[in-house]
This record gives sequence, structure tokens and C-alpha cells, in this order.
Amino acid sequence: MNPSAKRQRKDQRLPVIILTGYLGAGKTTLLNYILHEQKDKKLAVIENEIGEVSVDDALVEQKHDEHAEELIVLKNGCVCCTIRGDLENTLKDLAKRRKEGLQLDGVLVELTGAADPAPVVQTFMMSREVSSAFTVDNVITLVDAKHILEKLDESRQKPEDRGTAAAQIAFSSTVLLNKTDLVEESILTEIDKRIKSINSLAEVIRCQQAQVPVAKLINVKAFELSKVLEEQYMDEDEFNTFYKPKMDREISNVGIKCEGDINMHAFQRFLGQYLSEEEKAKDFMRVKGILSIKGASKKWVLQCVHMLKNQNFTAPWKPQETRENRIIFIGRGMEQRRQELTEGFAACIAQPLRFPVGTKVKAKMGDGPDDYESGTVIRQWDECTAYRIKLDNGQQVHGAFDEDDCVKAV
Repeated sequence: MNPSAKRQRKDQRLPVIILTGYLGAGKTTLLNYILHEQKDKKLAVIENEIGEVSVDDALVEQKHDEHAEELIVLKNGCVCCTIRGDLENTLKDLAKRRKEGLQLDGVLVELTGAADPAPVVQTFMMSREVSSAFTVDNVITLVDAKHILEKLDESRQKPEDRGTAAAQIAFSSTVLLNKTDLVEESILTEIDKRIKSINSLAEVIRCQQAQVPVAKLINVKAFELSKVLEEQYMDEDEFNTFYKPKMDREISNVGIKCEGDINMHAFQRFLGQYLSEEEKAKDFMRVKGILSIKGASKKWVLQCVHMLKNQNFTAPWKPQETRENRIIFIGRGMEQRRQELTEGFAACIAQPLRFPVGTKVKAKMGDGPDDYESGTVIRQWDECTAYRIKLDNGQQVHGAFDEDDCVKAV
């Protein structure tokens, strides 16, 4: 074969998209969007989770229930796995399975929000076996328009501890400026300038709900390590030998996994202790979970970033499925709050109610200490509240808590 023919030969390596972004920027939302939007490609989705409790796997909407399998085939032909060990070994295993007949068109690696993507890029450069089977096609960084300036300012103040957000932008080929509907145009312009000051080569795409045409993200050949390193005043040998990942050393996580249906109102009260006030909420970079709510047949999914909350019922619990709660708190000072978070969440588990159906009770109807009206319990756990009460005047009300300041005995 002559040299020109060799150059024209199609690259048989699988393209890899590395998906990064600070905690709460919208990576899982983008991943779900890609899996819904693209129909013609079979992608291997590798989720690189941190934390004591695995939550992200359940947040990927199309995942199958065969969790015993290391590689899980999705309805659209894509494949999911969660890295439990080393990324390099996971990639080598994918390459081996591909040779054995596994049909794949690419790989998407979703990194945890606390990760600097540079060591992941190194994985594709330093292992001959990996580099011969895969090529980095695009390094996509999601940026949260609501909080990114604060994160970058922190990096300026204490760069030795808080360089993760800047490092993610620095090593990206595409930056998705997400949640643009939450800030003014003047703020977006300032963010554009800050991004370009860190990485002038990256393409910046504005979006909401992490929705971007998939054609702009996959098979674009956007990532060129030499250009990235030139931008960072570093050559490839220095990068492979001396680069130290930028990590926020103050971030810790507390994960809780337990059975027992949750009192929705008790949980909202518990969560509000931390996310209702800006001073406390700034430490809670990410709260995400899947909960079993008392009185509901569907899973309750929540994803919070500081004070911003997205929570709703999703798929029904299957008859054979264990109704298990999984929640993780990620941020600054979480380890110090371990006991109060664990005990506070445990206190939200619904207990047997005091008043059976048919019991005469008094329901709190106002703010005053004597603002109670008489009625009768007609249902328990109606619409996720402890009691439905028919007052003596015929009106029906809910009693959210089984506590005397909400419902008490006659």
C-alpha cells in the first residue's frame, strides 16, 4: 500500500467524548439527552462516580434493570457501565469485547464533577493498548451560568486548593454554557470573557437544560492535545510527566442508603434546613437522590445545586424491586455534618400513624395555639400526607405530619 493510501485509510479507533463539568452543571441531564436524541449510534457510556452511595446510575433514565451485568445494554443499543476500578482496565475490556463482536460507534466518559479531566486524557496518551483502540474526539465541559463566576473567583483566591473548575475549562475543546435562562446577558458576556481567558481555543455553545444538537458534540474531531497544551504553555512530555490534577480538597460527601418509605413533608422540612438560606446552601454543591415516598407508587428523584432544586416523581417502582432510598450530599463540610445529615434523614422515615381511619381528631387550621377544628380521619397517607381529615363542617383537609402541632387527639 502506498503512503497516500495509508493516510486515506479510515481510522478504526473508537472516538471518545469526555464529559466533564463542575458539580451540578448538568452532565447527567446532557447524558440523558444524548441517549434520547441519537438513534443511529451505539455508544458505550462509562460513568465515573465518586461517593459512598451510587446514585448516578439510577439517574440515567434508559438503563436496564440487569444490574448484575458489568455492561448494561440500553433500549437504543447503547451500553452502560460504571467504573468501579481503573479506567484504563475498563477501556481495555471494552476494546477486547469489541474485537469479540460488541458493536460500538463510540465511547462517552462522564466524569464526576470534582474531577480534573487531564488525568483521563493522559490515560488515552500513555497506554499503547488504549491509544491504539481509542481516540479522544471531544472534551466537553458543562458550565453552570448561575455559579461559574463564583467558582472561578475561588480559584483565583486559593489556586492550590480550588482549581478544578478552571482546569475543566482549560482542557476542554467544547464548553457548553448551560442554564443561560437563569442570568442576565451581561453576566453571560462576562462568563464568555472568563472562559476565553482560560481557554481561547474552546468553542463556547450556549444552552438551556443541556440541550445541544448532538452533531455538534460527537464525531467532530474537536480535541487536539497539542493545541490544548500550547494554550497551557506545556509540551506533551511535561504533561505526561509533571502535570498535577487540580482538585478542590475541601469537598467531601455523605451518602445514605436505606429502606423505609419517606414522609415527603418531613423530608422537605429536613432539606429546607440546608437549602433555604443562601449562607448554608453555598456549601451544598450537589444533593441528588432517589427516594421511596410513603403513599406514592413512583420514584421521587431530586437533583439540587445550592438553592436550586429539581425534584419530581418519575418511573413507578416495579413489583419485584426493592424500594430503597439512595441520597448523597456533596460539598464543603459534609464530613463534619455526617451525623446530623444521617440522623436527620432517618427521622424522615414514615412511622406507624397514631390515629386509625374513623378516629375523631383536631386539625390545626391557623397560626394561633388554639386554632384547631374538630374532624374525623378518613384516610391515611393520602396524596403523600399522613392524614386526610373531614372536618365537622364538611370541609376536607390534609394533615402533613403526625404531630400534635398538626393533628392531635380530641
